[in-house]
Amino acid sequence: MSIGDITSEWPEASSGEAIRPHPSIARLARWLLKLFFSRIEVQGLEHVPTGQPLVFVANHVNSLVDGALLLAFMPSPPRLLGTSELWDMAILKPFLRWAAAIPVYRRHVEGFDPGKNQDTFARCYEVLAAGGCIGLLPEGTSHNEPALVPIKTGVSRIVLGAEQKFGPLETRIVPAGFTFEDRTAFRSAALVQVGEAIDPAAELATYEADSRASVKALTGRVAEALKTVTLNFPSWEEADVIEQAADIYQRAVLDSRSAPLSERVALRRAFIEGYKSLKDERPREVERVVEAVRLYASELRKHRLDDELVAARYTRAEIVRFTIRSLWLLLIRGPLGLIGIVMHWIPFQAAALAAKRLAGTTDRIATYKILASMVFYLLTWISAAAVGALWGLPTALLALFFGPLTGGFALRLYLRSKLFRRRARGYLLMRSRNPWVAELRDHRQRAVTVINGLVELTSGRD
Repeated sequence: MSIGDITSEWPEASSGEAIRPHPSIARLARWLLKLFFSRIEVQGLEHVPTGQPLVFVANHVNSLVDGALLLAFMPSPPRLLGTSELWDMAILKPFLRWAAAIPVYRRHVEGFDPGKNQDTFARCYEVLAAGGCIGLLPEGTSHNEPALVPIKTGVSRIVLGAEQKFGPLETRIVPAGFTFEDRTAFRSAALVQVGEAIDPAAELATYEADSRASVKALTGRVAEALKTVTLNFPSWEEADVIEQAADIYQRAVLDSRSAPLSERVALRRAFIEGYKSLKDERPREVERVVEAVRLYASELRKHRLDDELVAARYTRAEIVRFTIRSLWLLLIRGPLGLIGIVMHWIPFQAAALAAKRLAGTTDRIATYKILASMVFYLLTWISAAAVGALWGLPTALLALFFGPLTGGFALRLYLRSKLFRRRARGYLLMRSRNPWVAELRDHRQRAVTVINGLVELTSGRD
């Protein structure tokens, strides 16, 4: 089946009613994302206009996960634009159809026909004219850069073209930023931050007279809007130092040991701005911070610890409460969890191995983990039901029911045991009398002192 065959299953409406993604695809995306991430924070939905056509734009650092986040958490699930190469992946074809996705054709693809992209633009115009929503990732391709890469002009051309042909539509461009605690790690956190909608009226007023200048101006505004909802580091090396410094400051000075990702991102954004403004004005003070943070981070890596464990207070009440919860989980849910671990260990490892080998780049690992897990876990549950069918249909249905159920218990048991081992090791090490423990605390205090001094310097200047 060709790309044209698939996309033709979603003909555009001719009655003025916008074709929208099937509700089930948004629910499925939300379920899969909440399974992969331990916590997904969504901020700024009040900025999303209602009752008018919208174009959602977002940064692109986590492959298909980025589009899934738009689909799952925007108030009006948009029709996503994606590279036509996605339609060549058999596992994705039904999901693309349910999402009413629109293909974009890239020049490097064999047999590239620029006329097909004209059809893509025409389809987007019609969606907006019918009051619908589209979603796209204007950086073009998923990447591993520490900041936004130059965005493409497609979003501006779509919005201005639709307004010129069918307007006035009052289309708005809504920027969304994605930040991940660890985009490759299972059960880490993610943040979706929506910024203020962009009104393209100013560019539309000059579009007919100078379309190129109008497109360039609107593209620049979109880029600036995306910068307000994303983290943009000068380099990865500097990103490590800035993130570590911000986290240390948050725990030591702000006394916030388990802040939500949104608060951590806001503080990191402030630290980025402070770093950029002070590295030339106060190079010596900045260098002291960099040296102190790097030395402390080096000691943490040497002893396989992190700042959270070093900063933990380990009060008797906290230890007792954590131990009781862990034992309750082990004793009450343990049996089903152990069954689930035995049943799902092989597909879990197979999915991780497949993602590692197939992803190629860091920004694709989460996508491949989710897709591979869907395949391997589904095969596991079907196999369990097939074995159960040897004893009759009721047994097969029971096996099919208990497969996902025991998988859920296994996940909770696995995560709790992992957390217990991590905290127990941290507690024992930090309570020991090893000489390096005192040195580690001294390194941390030195880092806290110079970081706080630079923050106070910045505050005093403001």
